[in-house]
Amino acid sequence: MEAVKFRIKAEPIAQGRPRLTTINGQARAFDPKKSRDWKAFIKDVAEKAMYDAGHDKPFDGPILARMRFGFELPKSHHRKRTPRPRQWHTKRPDIDNLSKAIFDACESVVFMNDTQIVRIVADKIICEQGEAPFVVAEFSQLNELTDSS
Repeated sequence: MEAVKFRIKAEPIAQGRPRLTTINGQARAFDPKKSRDWKAFIKDVAEKAMYDAGHDKPFDGPILARMRFGFELPKSHHRKRTPRPRQWHTKRPDIDNLSKAIFDACESVVFMNDTQIVRIVADKIICEQGEAPFVVAEFSQLNELTDSS
């Protein structure tokens, strides 16, 4: 099973809502700058990961995507005597918007189209006290379907 994995040491950024403008009376949609910059950064990291893993072209066929988004623990939650462990992140941004930014950036680099993704395992956490925020993404090429359920 072919796979590629990469880790980004940065605060996760969700895919922003498209912005609309008019040019010569035509409505046009575009990505917010923050989303564009984030996706360009992820694309560079994904290209390097594919090269390092020895893959010279995007995967074809079904893909399993595993992702973990780690958010920094707010300073107001820090404790001196009993440092806070990792915990679930239950606030915004939504996990689907975080995942969508990764998928958009990896399209035509790790896989040809995000329609190839047939299984997603994703979670978002608040990092333990002192741990830096991060994003970990792993894409594996799946073989034939063996589960009958």
